[in-house]
Amino acid sequence: MKCISFGTKPTSPFAPQGGFLIAEKSTDIDCDVLKDFLLSKEEEVLSIPEYNDTAFGTYLGKDSTTARSQYYNVLTWDNSEICKLRKQIYDLYYEYHEACFGRVKPENLGLSIGCWMNVMRKGDRIKKHQHSYSSDSYLSGHFCVSTDNTKTVYVNPYEHQSESMLLDQAEHTDKSSMVIHQSHGSQKMYVALNVPGKLTLFPNYVPHFTTTYTGDDVRITLAFDLRPKFDSYIPL
Repeated sequence: MKCISFGTKPTSPFAPQGGFLIAEKSTDIDCDVLKDFLLSKEEEVLSIPEYNDTAFGTYLGKDSTTARSQYYNVLTWDNSEICKLRKQIYDLYYEYHEACFGRVKPENLGLSIGCWMNVMRKGDRIKKHQHSYSSDSYLSGHFCVSTDNTKTVYVNPYEHQSESMLLDQAEHTDKSSMVIHQSHGSQKMYVALNVPGKLTLFPNYVPHFTTTYTGDDVRITLAFDLRPKFDSYIPL
C-alpha cells in the first residue's frame, strides 16, 4: 500500500487543522476479464428507469451507468474477479485504518458497501464532486478496470481555485504527483495516473474529478462508498 498524505503542520492556531490520507494499492485482478463482464452488464444497468443525472455532481448525464449508481450494486453480481476485488477492498480498508490510527481495531461491527461502475467513452469527463461531508462521513474508493492516459485528481478541500485551472494543470502533469501551491506552499491537489488494477481509498469528503477521456476504446472504473454499519448497502 502507498499512502499519500494531505495536510501540512499548521504554524498558526487559526490555520486548517488535521489532514488525511489517500491510499493506493496494485492488485492482481484480471482486468480484461472484468472489463468484458462489466460491458456485458451495461445494457442491463442502462435499462433501469430511475436515475440521477447529476450523480454526486459527476454530470455524466442520464444515459450513463453512473446516473443509476443508487439503484444497483456491482458487488452483488456473480463474477470471480468481483469476488477477488471485494476481498482486496476489505484488506485495503484494514491497512488504511492501521495507517491512520495504528494497531487499533476498528470499533464498528462490520462494514457495508455500495459499488457502481463508471463507463466512459471519448470526450467524457467526471466533474469535481465529493460523496459526502456529513457528520457520519466515512470512506470512498475507486478501482481502475480499463483506461488509456487518464488521471483522477484529488483536491485539497480548502482549495478554491477554479476547476478549469486545476484541470489544465492536471492535464499537463505527466506522472502521479502532489501539486504544491506556488504562493504559499500548501498541497493543492494530488494527480493520480489511472492504471488498470489500481485500487484507491480516501475520505468521503475529498473533492475529486477526472481528466477528459480521449481514447477510442472504453474507460471503466468501479467507484464505491464504505459505511461502518449495515444499512441499505450490502455487507462487505
